[in-house]
Amino acid sequence: MKLKWITGGLGWMFAGPMGALLGYALGSLFSKAEEQDKFQRHYQNMSAPAAQFEISLLILAAYVIKADGKVDQRELDYVRAQFKQMFGARRAEESFKVFKHIINSKEVSLRQICLQIDKHVSHAQRLQLIHFLYGISMADGHVDVKEVEIIEKIGRYMYINIHDMASIKAMFLRSQSSIIKFWI
Repeated sequence: MKLKWITGGLGWMFAGPMGALLGYALGSLFSKAEEQDKFQRHYQNMSAPAAQFEISLLILAAYVIKADGKVDQRELDYVRAQFKQMFGARRAEESFKVFKHIINSKEVSLRQICLQIDKHVSHAQRLQLIHFLYGISMADGHVDVKEVEIIEKIGRYMYINIHDMASIKAMFLRSQSSIIKFWI
């Protein structure tokens, strides 16, 4: 039980909040002997920035999924499908073992995660990340106001300008009235 806290602390020292979460998850999984080898091989084959980016995607996805107060299976399925498309089926399944810990854990500082992403990820990639988050929110058939609020907060923390945010948001929130007004 202590191992997950030790690895979480070491992760925080070396890589900030994402490192803490990764360390905690690693420590938790190390205590389960049958899963240890798979998980360790999964992240040993990745560079530190790649692992951190993957973890940050999962953390931000968890924030959006939990924003409306419920965890919808369609949103989880969307994240899983996107991870399969981005990283391949095997790696996506390994990532989802970590995601289970993330979705059930206490919140990691959203601001710190976003600032770390802003520091290490290009503007174009951050825009793709916002698109990914809106895709999650739309997976259950509608975009909840609370989900929009959290995505907009994420955008502000990553210093994405309001015009880029509005452009991405418009792809997902096209109301019938705005389409009618355009044609009148």
